Amino acid sequence: MESARSFITISRSYMCDLKVPLKYSGLISDYKLKIIHQKGEELDRCADFDCASCEVVFSGALYNYMANALRAVEGEEFVLADNSAKKYYRIRVKAAGKKKITAGFEALEIENDIQKKEYNCFIAVLKGAAGEEAVERLTELGADSIFFFRSRYSQCDLSAEKIERYEKIAMAASSQSRRLSAPAVGKIEFASLREKLAAPASYTLLLAEPSLCSGMAGFKTAGADFYEAVIKDPAAAVNIVSGPEGGFEPGEAESILRTKGANVHILSFKNMVLRAQFAPQAALAVIKNGCGDM
Repeated sequence: MESARSFITISRSYMCDLKVPLKYSGLISDYKLKIIHQKGEELDRCADFDCASCEVVFSGALYNYMANALRAVEGEEFVLADNSAKKYYRIRVKAAGKKKITAGFEALEIENDIQKKEYNCFIAVLKGAAGEEAVERLTELGADSIFFFRSRYSQCDLSAEKIERYEKIAMAASSQSRRLSAPAVGKIEFASLREKLAAPASYTLLLAEPSLCSGMAGFKTAGADFYEAVIKDPAAAVNIVSGPEGGFEPGEAESILRTKGANVHILSFKNMVLRAQFAPQAALAVIKNGCGDM
């Protein structure tokens, strides 16, 4: 969870001209200073850091992104985020060639002065491009983690290649939305999902379409008291559980609601039936607003 006044210290086993910490609230409002999110292994492949000269040379896929998508020019500055190690650098372009970009760099310390709750999304595996859309939009909306599980009505499974694709989409969306860190993205087994829901200070919302709600009488529904409890709990983590294209099988949904030790409520959009990839997006926006984070 990105809590208030948490400090993320930066160094890549060497430091170059470390300056006064930069507040995240100032960084997010400075639209001219673009943020580039990358995994550590991608930086190892595409960024050659020279500690002695405090210079870095970008090549490969990272060069292509900077040159073609960001159109980096001499003198332009960026914030480069190593999401694997939670390290940050201020980059200033010195020369942009045809196959490489040379830049000066300095280690950067960012003070996270924006307080928010932790939001975790658990989504049944979606077919086609629906999962990619969900990852992109949930990242932009501020999800801290996005995990996919196989539901009884899921029409496909999730390969390692697909997960890697989702991670890249999350990185790109984090850069675009000026996030301090990208969300964790992966696959989770149904049994492990239920264990997550039972973790201390967890508040879970099960998304239910109208047909499912009709058979769920007697279970708690999310109302004002749910949001008040989340707001009052400084350690609160909010979980959103969303089903596949065909919805949850009733017994499966009931097993989630009856998870031992979990605080699970039903969230319904009443008479609206939303697409499987859009439902968790709408839910996250509604929930963050109810918790005072939007």
